[in-house]
Amino acid sequence: MKKLFFKTREYVPLFSLVVFFLAILSLVLYIVVLNSVSFADFFNYNISSPIRTLLTWTTVIFPFSIAEVCLLLSPIILGFLIFLAIRYGKRGKKASIRYLMVILSFICLVFIFYVWTYSSGFHTSKIEDKMSIDRSSVTKTELYETSAIIINQLNELADHIEYDETGASVMPYSYGEMSEKICDAYDKFVEKHPVVRTYPSKIKPIILSEPMTYTHISGIYTFMTGEANVNVNYPDFVVASTAAHEMAHQRGMAREDECNFISFAVLLESDDPFLRYSAYLDVYANIVNALYSEDSKLYFELASGLDQRVVDDRQSYMQFFEKYADSKASEVADSINDSYLQANGQTQGTKSYGMIVEIVCAYVLNKTK
Repeated sequence: MKKLFFKTREYVPLFSLVVFFLAILSLVLYIVVLNSVSFADFFNYNISSPIRTLLTWTTVIFPFSIAEVCLLLSPIILGFLIFLAIRYGKRGKKASIRYLMVILSFICLVFIFYVWTYSSGFHTSKIEDKMSIDRSSVTKTELYETSAIIINQLNELADHIEYDETGASVMPYSYGEMSEKICDAYDKFVEKHPVVRTYPSKIKPIILSEPMTYTHISGIYTFMTGEANVNVNYPDFVVASTAAHEMAHQRGMAREDECNFISFAVLLESDDPFLRYSAYLDVYANIVNALYSEDSKLYFELASGLDQRVVDDRQSYMQFFEKYADSKASEVADSINDSYLQANGQTQGTKSYGMIVEIVCAYVLNKTK
């Protein structure tokens, strides 16, 4: 056995052996997570959460997104790896195999980070079970009542919102201040609904936000760095709701529909009118469109009562998005994201982002009782 170990060490660096062992252990944990909701809950809350927190606190000291910088440097990194491959290839078979083992080790590290920091979030108890929310199909009456509440709230909040010359709502503070306000809202939300661990964190504005908009991606959480990256080219109300969404990922929520809901519910806990306005405006289209499908007459009856400033804000958003609506980049990004979500048990793929009508209706109507 000792002889076999030393023979193996000739071709596999010690670093790689350790990583391969951790990868096997991670695979076992992943299989258990896939087959046990209770274990996924325990692992996500007690094991993954402290690791995510440590990653976030380590990377938050950098004002830029480490993940984005790595992506921008990827051509240089790839070229360097090819250079090393050629160099080690010239040294013979043993050197080439050792180099390949190191490359394989780094690939395994991605899997290890994924399992220990994020994957369990896809397989935990559903948010409606954790919060005792009835997520059954909503009636036309419930859609009408929810739509009316959202419109009334938007109309009231519009008096406290600043709008620019295009009619778009304007965030009255910096992204750093926004992050602090959202973290405060998370603290209040978790006091009522302890479904995640919460801690101070900040969003990372994406440098290449404008070109990223062509992919229709408004934000992304990177589990390797613990960063909540936000596309700040989008209108401010979208930036705010996206920030809360990515912070939900940061705190262990993985399913997209649940993060959309948590974003909405958390922002409603804020004392800041702009964040509450962003929450309602972000879900407005989902709810009223569902009402329109049920009864167009009721839809027009309610929609006619929406404050003109809010109407102009929505119109401004649609005009903004026209530039990016039809792009090949969005088709590719959507396809990749759809495959990723389905591979993680979200059978609806990217459609899951919009699957919040039932839970939002139940939550809003329950809050008004």
